[in-house]
Amino acid sequence: MAITGLDQLVLFRDSDQRALGDRALQRAVRAGEQTRLRSGAYVPTRVWDGLRAEERRRLEAAAMAAMHPAFVASHRSAGALWHLPSVLAPDGLVHARVSAAAGSRTEHGVRKHAVHDVDQHLVVLDGITATSLERTALDLAATQPFHEAVVAMDAALARGVSKEQMRQVLDEWSPKQHRARIERVIAFADPLSGSAGESWSRVQIVQAGLPAPVLQQRFFDGRGFVGETDFWWPGCNLIGEFDGLKKYREAELLDGRTPGRVVEAEKLREDRLRRTATRPSVERWIWATLLVRGGLAAQLHAAGLR
Repeated sequence: MAITGLDQLVLFRDSDQRALGDRALQRAVRAGEQTRLRSGAYVPTRVWDGLRAEERRRLEAAAMAAMHPAFVASHRSAGALWHLPSVLAPDGLVHARVSAAAGSRTEHGVRKHAVHDVDQHLVVLDGITATSLERTALDLAATQPFHEAVVAMDAALARGVSKEQMRQVLDEWSPKQHRARIERVIAFADPLSGSAGESWSRVQIVQAGLPAPVLQQRFFDGRGFVGETDFWWPGCNLIGEFDGLKKYREAELLDGRTPGRVVEAEKLREDRLRRTATRPSVERWIWATLLVRGGLAAQLHAAGLR
């Protein structure tokens, strides 16, 4: 998949060009016409403003690779190139893998992660050298908050990588730190999670001491298949649905329907779920619920989940 905005990058690769180009584009930056990604790399502001957060992270990595051919994307930058979901705000950094001798540090907007196996578990994505899918998920498990790490690991497993493969790469890497932390993320992760919001919800549910749900339970009624639910607690006859709202906004998910038609279809689906054999109750929540500390746990507790 091509990196959006890559064809709009303005690059000045050698030092003389960079000095001249930076001076020439300063007025355009001040006028709001160009956005500076890093020294010698610019993109039209109209293009930058039209990019989603994950697209910006990919373009920043591409700019870094264009200016520094030895660049190896890792951690959050590699996650963006792999299109792994994230629920954290961008940190404003490009993440790079460097040799152990170079040392870990942050400078000029680049977070350099020193590793002893610098030439291992590498691939090329959109022309950029990056860590493999497995290693990227493991690096994130070692460095990111638990919920963010699970979001990425769930997505990696959903693409067909097994936990055994993850552990094999972990053994090959043999990190000196954070192994227990990484193992915990692998153990918790589930390829059945359907989205970043579902992954984060599951983390909050379990951390609140609530029962772990069944994922993607299939429901049927007299007319046939009704659908798969995000969460199902058979012990209290409760269905849980995370509503990320994308289905009402993105053309690919709308599939030619208006948002109103999608809302109507969701309502009819929920009505059918409530009328299936066990007559379950249905609870829905959105991103805003997850952003309130204890919000999801309180909602599910009020719905009878124990």
